[in-house]
Amino acid sequence: MTAEPTTAATALRQEVAREQAVLDRALSRLDVLRAEAVLRETESMRPTGGSPQAVYERDVAAQAAANRRADLDLAGEGLLFGRLDLDDATVHHIGRMGLRTDDQEPIVVDWRAPAAAAFYRATAADPQGVVRRRTISCRRDTVTGVDDELLDASAQDDLDGTVVVGDGAFLAAVSRERTSQMRDIVATIQREQDEAVRAPDDGALVVTGGPGTGKTAVALHRVAYLMYARREWYSRRGVLVVGPSPVFVDYIGAVLPALGETSVRLASLADLPELPRGVVVTGWDDPEAVAVKGSVRMAEVLRKVVRHLGGARHLKDLEVERWGASVVVRGSDVARRRSQVSRSSRSHNGGRQAFSAALVELAWRAWQRRPQAARLEDGDREDFAEWCRGDPAFRRALDAAWPVLHPWQVLGSLRTGALPLRDVARDVLSDDEVRALTRSWAGDAPLTAADAALYDELVELIGEAPVEVEPEDDGWDEMAELDQLARESGVTTFADRNRSAARNVAEERDYRTYAHVVVDEAQDVTPMQWRMLGRRARGATWTVVGDWVQSAWPDVQEVRDALAAVLGKNRLRQVELTTNYRTSTEVAALAARLLARIDPELQAPAAVRSTGVEPLLLDGHGLAELPAVVTELLRQVGGTVGVVAPHRLVEQVRAVLPDDARVSAVDPWQVKGLEYDGCVVLDPHGIVEESRHPVAGLRSLYVALTRATQRLVVVSGEPLETLLH
Repeated sequence: MTAEPTTAATALRQEVAREQAVLDRALSRLDVLRAEAVLRETESMRPTGGSPQAVYERDVAAQAAANRRADLDLAGEGLLFGRLDLDDATVHHIGRMGLRTDDQEPIVVDWRAPAAAAFYRATAADPQGVVRRRTISCRRDTVTGVDDELLDASAQDDLDGTVVVGDGAFLAAVSRERTSQMRDIVATIQREQDEAVRAPDDGALVVTGGPGTGKTAVALHRVAYLMYARREWYSRRGVLVVGPSPVFVDYIGAVLPALGETSVRLASLADLPELPRGVVVTGWDDPEAVAVKGSVRMAEVLRKVVRHLGGARHLKDLEVERWGASVVVRGSDVARRRSQVSRSSRSHNGGRQAFSAALVELAWRAWQRRPQAARLEDGDREDFAEWCRGDPAFRRALDAAWPVLHPWQVLGSLRTGALPLRDVARDVLSDDEVRALTRSWAGDAPLTAADAALYDELVELIGEAPVEVEPEDDGWDEMAELDQLARESGVTTFADRNRSAARNVAEERDYRTYAHVVVDEAQDVTPMQWRMLGRRARGATWTVVGDWVQSAWPDVQEVRDALAAVLGKNRLRQVELTTNYRTSTEVAALAARLLARIDPELQAPAAVRSTGVEPLLLDGHGLAELPAVVTELLRQVGGTVGVVAPHRLVEQVRAVLPDDARVSAVDPWQVKGLEYDGCVVLDPHGIVEESRHPVAGLRSLYVALTRATQRLVVVSGEPLETLLH
């Protein structure tokens, strides 16, 4: 009787259990070492007599013991994260610190040791004696997952009885086909990935490739490789990782423990801006609103908004009374000087101080030109300037000509309709686009990711509010009505800004720049979001990963132009991954038909792995049939099952799904970068229609159809064929 073949899920469980045994052994040894360290620390603290030299030696020993105990305490979390299987049958487990038995048998190799270097430096094209590299995911004292990368497929049969799992299993299956064609395919994959991982870190690397080509995995290995090689540089300046899921930060935080969370920041595009305290992104924009909010034209709209709020159109004359005399500074002169200062100011609030000095200078010159001017004494000019800054009339003129703005208040005035959006957006946005914005903000709508990018742009345009010292004279009550009107329109006066000592500074930030920026799913970063990223990457190098064919953005060229503008004069290297080793040939063939509908000139990546199972197209079905479809799919595959549905249906789908941890429901946006053993695409026509743009909708459907690694089921009220030709 032949044994039942091992499923992927069973193999994964076996390998997790195997690594759990290693982790248990390492933790037990760590407990022994920690107990010894505590004992040495206690003994070193005992009082000692004798000379000052003896006291000094005791203190040194105590400090060393305390440091050792602290290191052992820290090592418990993330103790084990990697494994190397070498071609001489040696196995190294890589971890936060080195551990050996009493007999000096290695249990865990320190990640900084020479023996661990291949974990970061080896690639399929240059395996450095490594057959398999395994990443081990742990949470406290439990192994939660393993993922293999097969670096030397020719030696995979020499592994010590373990099974290759994860991405490595795909390449292992391909490599077992001992044909010249398969050898060429594996060589192509290795060459493409090696070129991307080892690309010099002296500019921008853009990695493109269709579904299943391993873009994200390549980016992960590249970042680990670079950060290991230059960890001191990156630990000082940091790495920003932007993506749709926490995969990157989990990986980097595990395999580079010394860098940890202090050097690697993972942020979604919604989380990247530092919003005011208590403000969070909870809303979702429809495609029409995203297309407007994300367009680079919104930068011009916001510039016009700031100019609109930046000061009175017609400035009154400023009358200055001092030392029993009076002079007048003409409003036209004030306006002219405002225009001059504005042209040289990097931000609105940043220019206020320069304008204040310019206004003082105008007043001083008028004072000097007054009839019967007395002879000036030393210090008169400084006294006059100080007096101006405390004079209510001068401050009112300053606030009228150059008020302080706050980004959150300005965005709020847009969202509430307090600002005449149609007027400020004239000649930039169409009437339909203005209506799309207005609808998205109606009824106190929650903040969205696209709104957060607009806020970030306003922070750049407006700048940090100046801190101005309130003069001793407290004659501000007469300005209360003016202050209230100004606050409602996003403008604040001097009195309003200084009345509260506890000013909320959450919205006033300096952008931190990073040494390296990694962007996953780059095709869905809007032009406004690219501008937001660029502000955090001045002088940085880049790793950008994406597939333009999977973009949900209506005008892909606009996104590519925005990326080019951000990269600027950086040295640009481009690598295209052309082999799809995850998606089965059967699923890929169906997706290729849709790709031809999107653009007949596009070439799908070459799929090389066949399952023998054709996609199942269930026409005339819908939500009612979904539970049975998912239940059957769970029986057929040993791993995960995903249901991709239009955004409007996701909550309904979740309500009817079987209660199984392997099942999840997502919309076409959330599914970016994810893959499932079995995938159900529900209502493909609804996915296309929800995009509100025919080509962008087809691209979203293309993403949904390429998430399955084993089995694909399409549940549709109308025949899918109507979308394929």
